[in-house]
Amino acid sequence: MTDAIPRLGAVILTYNSTHDFSHCLAGLVTQRGADLRVIVVDNASRAENRTIMEGEFLEAVPSGVVVEAAQATPALLDEYTAVFVRNDNNTGYSAGNNIGARLAVGFGCEAVLIVNPDVQISNPDYLATLWSQMRTNPQCLVGSSRVVNLQGGDVHPLREIGFWEDVLWIRQYGPRRFRPKPYVCTPTGILPIEAEKLHGSCMMIRSSFLVETGYLDENVFLYSEEPILAARVRAANGRMFVFPSLKAIHAHVASTKGNSSHRMLQFIESRLYFYETYTDYGRIRMAALRTSYRLLGLLHRLKAKFSRANGYPICK
Repeated sequence: MTDAIPRLGAVILTYNSTHDFSHCLAGLVTQRGADLRVIVVDNASRAENRTIMEGEFLEAVPSGVVVEAAQATPALLDEYTAVFVRNDNNTGYSAGNNIGARLAVGFGCEAVLIVNPDVQISNPDYLATLWSQMRTNPQCLVGSSRVVNLQGGDVHPLREIGFWEDVLWIRQYGPRRFRPKPYVCTPTGILPIEAEKLHGSCMMIRSSFLVETGYLDENVFLYSEEPILAARVRAANGRMFVFPSLKAIHAHVASTKGNSSHRMLQFIESRLYFYETYTDYGRIRMAALRTSYRLLGLLHRLKAKFSRANGYPICK
């Protein structure tokens, strides 16, 4: 490994991701300018879906290897440039990504790209360029490119929500003039933009930061990973940037995720954990947030009950 050829890792966390996986993998295996290791961690997909993804993986990387989670060690990356890890326990976003991140860091990667299977990268110099831009600023602990959805809209940089905005979530259902301002601060130009938060679908994290902070916080199964990571970056006196000269596509289709009520209940649980652990809100503010979220949860439980009663599918 030299300064000219950085050693990098890329972690794809899958869960029944047969629709997207091959496109994401194709964009990574064509990367150049880096000593890259691609690590796929499958979070307990159904057997038939895992079989499909393993076949796509070995077709894209014939020299890759498929292993059980207990057999996955950094030493494998000395022999293979790509590893598919069968994780038979769906432990959530952070815990699943940590399996791959620990392999990459243990192998000596300078940074790790956390990338969702529904992200498409077409630029073969994407990873090498992103890391080159990050490492010119030692304070940049987490970085990303522009990430746009299928309609061409940017998904970050994101602003953090304030206390009153979160307590008064009901405003988003009211007249437009009372709704919160947009969460995305749309980037302009090509100069780096400092971000309060980055979208978790595609971001590069310094390995040294992962080690120093004990990797991603595994206390949330799903949701609120972005504000948690942002809080940890701030606590480490670091910064987060979007580098708009690069672009990735987040081909996310919300309708494929099932009924939203179950997911909203999971979000509420994770969001309250974030506030309790990573903010200095006192008892009064936390009581207000819990009361407000309790009402939001009640509304979504009623929605879920109505959906079941009318034969609509509920996300499990």
